[in-house]
Amino acid sequence: MGLAIAYLLEAIVLYVLTGITLWAMVSGEAKAILTDSALVVLTGGAALWLTFASRALLKQKRWARSAGVFWQLIQLTIAFGTFEANVIWGLAIAVPSVLVLFTLFNKEVVQATSENRD
Repeated sequence: MGLAIAYLLEAIVLYVLTGITLWAMVSGEAKAILTDSALVVLTGGAALWLTFASRALLKQKRWARSAGVFWQLIQLTIAFGTFEANVIWGLAIAVPSVLVLFTLFNKEVVQATSENRD
């Protein structure tokens, strides 16, 4: 259940970032409409995907772990790129990702999601 909450927290962050980007586009603050449009699609889609993965994790679906591993690796890639600009923000992205990644391979999580429930 804690892992599903972690997925949802990550999804909420993405929903907020999507909203902030949309607001910037609507209010005229955006300088690159095409780039911001792509960012809205990507962050919004990732937020929806994590929401569905969280729900699937609660139902102990196998694919929810794979989705989590993929997303944590994406976040770690973003974190490594962020370290150059700001170490604190890089750590803020990397530390939760590493914790969730290790939890995904926890014995109880693997057993709960290993049965044929798909």
